[in-house]
Amino acid sequence: MSLSLIQALYQDNTLRFADGKPCEIHVLAPPVTAPVYLFSHAVRAVQVEPFSHGKLQWGLRRQVGASLAARGFDMAVVLPNSLKSALVPWFAGIPKRVGFSGELRSPLLTHPLPKPSKKAKPPMIQWYGQLGAYSADLLEFPVLNVEAGLRTAACTEFDVLPGFLAVAPGAEFGPAKRWPAGHFAEVATEFLLRNPLQMLVLFGGGKDAVFCGEIVSQLPLDLQARTRNLAGKTSLAQAVALMSAASQLLTNDSGLMHVAAALNVQVHAVFGSSSPHHTPPLSSKAKVYYLSLECSPCFQRECPLGHTNCLKKLDPKMVVEQLVSASQGV
Repeated sequence: MSLSLIQALYQDNTLRFADGKPCEIHVLAPPVTAPVYLFSHAVRAVQVEPFSHGKLQWGLRRQVGASLAARGFDMAVVLPNSLKSALVPWFAGIPKRVGFSGELRSPLLTHPLPKPSKKAKPPMIQWYGQLGAYSADLLEFPVLNVEAGLRTAACTEFDVLPGFLAVAPGAEFGPAKRWPAGHFAEVATEFLLRNPLQMLVLFGGGKDAVFCGEIVSQLPLDLQARTRNLAGKTSLAQAVALMSAASQLLTNDSGLMHVAAALNVQVHAVFGSSSPHHTPPLSSKAKVYYLSLECSPCFQRECPLGHTNCLKKLDPKMVVEQLVSASQGV
């Protein structure tokens, strides 16, 4: 979702070099997200953060800041809202440091901005867009690009045929964002029955492998032969390359949902505890399924009422109709 801001910065005429070339954008990101930026034409280089999650590591951040100082950056845009994330550009002495205020970090920023209200959360691309002072009309949908050779190589390596139905059923945040395995299986079964030449490919991290296995186990045996469970078997870069070969993606509100939308893959996104207003799939081809119950969105990891009706009552038949129609070009 930060790509909309990055693309706006790249296209900003006021940030161009004297010879008219676009500004040069480098991204410092954690290992779990850094590979995504490699597929953006607006990003010149990506550096992986060496920090441990949740730890201050003052000396290491000072060291990374010193390495950045030698490269003469003019501006740093700090996307996370933590104190830790503001330390590196401060150590680097970057002249302009923009970020939202809070967590006692305002003195580390040259341009601290008031954080948007949590009670009226704007879409995330607008949230990030405020860091560049860009209005909503200047923020384009994120775009990722995968070279044809890389896509072909990924499909060959993992033995999948392009045009498959991708499924991303994981929910790193918590089970309150995860559609039941049986619902995923029902949609996948109908898709495979109506598309006898296509495959089903499941994506996710190592923690999602068991849940993905539950979905596969609920498919008829003959359809399981046309299924690949790749949860925990790919790197993020490989997952992006493979996802670009998918015809459609069925997913919870997840990171891979945003990846597929940026790749212009037809996305079918199921929302429960989170808000399709705040973090929607950013594509004109995306379809969102959301019951908008009185108790949702609650933004909780687990259902505070213990029933997760926002997902259990979301009938798979609603998704089947749209997904199968899309697969047949209707």
